[in-house]
Amino acid sequence: MTSRQLIRRAKVIEAVTDLIAEVGAEALQMRDVAHRSGVALATVYRYFGSKDHLLAAALEDWQKRLTRRILASRDRTDRDHDPLRGVLDYLQRAQRAFHRNPAMTALMFQTATSVDPEAKATIDQMNRTNTELFNRLLEGVEPTDIPNITFCLNAALNTALSGVLTGMMTLEESLSRVDWVARVLLDDARTFVGRSSS
Repeated sequence: MTSRQLIRRAKVIEAVTDLIAEVGAEALQMRDVAHRSGVALATVYRYFGSKDHLLAAALEDWQKRLTRRILASRDRTDRDHDPLRGVLDYLQRAQRAFHRNPAMTALMFQTATSVDPEAKATIDQMNRTNTELFNRLLEGVEPTDIPNITFCLNAALNTALSGVLTGMMTLEESLSRVDWVARVLLDDARTFVGRSSS
């Protein structure tokens, strides 16, 4: 894309994110996105072939911004690179961000089951970004353990987000339970990091 096209695409994504917060993903209409962004409806469809693709792209953009903020904060504060500290910080920030934006939580679960090929490709990219994030946060942990730890942390996070979204769990309960899972999983990993650095 040219720089002008990228700017227009970014305006569309910003409009989608705002509309999701206001009306939810289900009620969002492509024509409303075009109107809010000031981008022609035909152009919106040129960038995003379907509503599912557009919603997945908005979720991916939101996730990337969240990830960048968390990693930037970690780089400033975690000079010794303690995997547990980095993981706990990420999990807490992610839960608080989703709690502030329940419509984005609902969208995450909705897009996970999309059969739209372009939406699925975007979700696959989000999963790769998530894997890269945990690979970075878990640097120093036994490499063969990282995929299993990542799987368990994502499972705990998704369960907690679902519980908060449906009212089955408070944010405080969510934070506490995900924190506990992370500490149990990384207890042995921290021991490995300590052995390898001594």
